Amino acid sequence: MPTSLDSITIPQLMSFTDTDEQFLFCNSNTPHKVIAFASETVLQILSENHHWNADGTFRTAPSLFSQAYYIHVWDEYSMKPMFSMQEKNITLKPFSILIDFEQSSINAINKVFPSTKVKCCHFHYAQNIWKKLKKYDLVKLSKEEHIRRQIANIISLPLVPTNEINNCMEQIIDVLCNIDSKFEKFTDYVLNNYVEDARSSSDIWNHFDSIGERSHTNSHVEG
Repeated sequence: MPTSLDSITIPQLMSFTDTDEQFLFCNSNTPHKVIAFASETVLQILSENHHWNADGTFRTAPSLFSQAYYIHVWDEYSMKPMFSMQEKNITLKPFSILIDFEQSSINAINKVFPSTKVKCCHFHYAQNIWKKLKKYDLVKLSKEEHIRRQIANIISLPLVPTNEINNCMEQIIDVLCNIDSKFEKFTDYVLNNYVEDARSSSDIWNHFDSIGERSHTNSHVEG
């Protein structure tokens, strides 16, 4: 077993596919150690698919590495793991890439694919909302039918037209804060992070313009 990044060598078995296609296409030491795998066949599939899903994992990254990162696309049957690079006359120019709410990934995609739409996972958006309900001790209140309906409306904001988000949120705030002032901090969180001058632009987390075109979650690429 290697004891340092510099001592890692990639065996022949991992450098080529079973059909003798080159599989190892990047083994760089500068400025950081990066090892990447993809065959020409996979790159061709990637180039033909307009919508990608990408996700990184720290928990299952190989020993000595801080992160493993994957790019997936759909074929006619299921979501397939791929990767990306521009070589061998294969042009990679996706219309959209769906990721989690990771600023480093957003920055990297904007740099490498400036014309590509970055979209953030609807499931992770809903998780963020639920975490704040727990933080502000609102879970029990949220089980009441008239409150549960408004929480569902917040979770559904990614599916409404962007020009209607502010109006929808105003109505939700009116209902929730009139029921209980405890919801003020929670609705302030939603406004500050997703709606008014938000940290996450609605163009990133809203999926109305891609309904029927692509998946809206990264759940199937987790792990």
